[in-house]
Amino acid sequence: MNGVKTLTPERIAEIRAFKNTNFSDCPVLTEEELKKMRPRHPEYFRPIKKAVQIRLDADVLAWFKGYGKGYQSRINAALREIMLQTTQTHE
Repeated sequence: MNGVKTLTPERIAEIRAFKNTNFSDCPVLTEEELKKMRPRHPEYFRPIKKAVQIRLDADVLAWFKGYGKGYQSRINAALREIMLQTTQTHE
């Protein structure tokens, strides 16, 4: 994973054991607050991709493909936009 360590209980213990770590000014967040968090710099956020098989109407697929390479990323971006709009209206 590009040198990034998974945040396991053991990794958390390792971080807490580090001499110069001071957690005294870190806020304790509720589950609700954590759910509302968004990346500060979404351009650096790279979600995990999952391979799926879906059926799309032929004209919808042709429309996305009509813009050239990267049509799957455009479909994902369109779905993400709908997801975020729906998430924001339900908060």
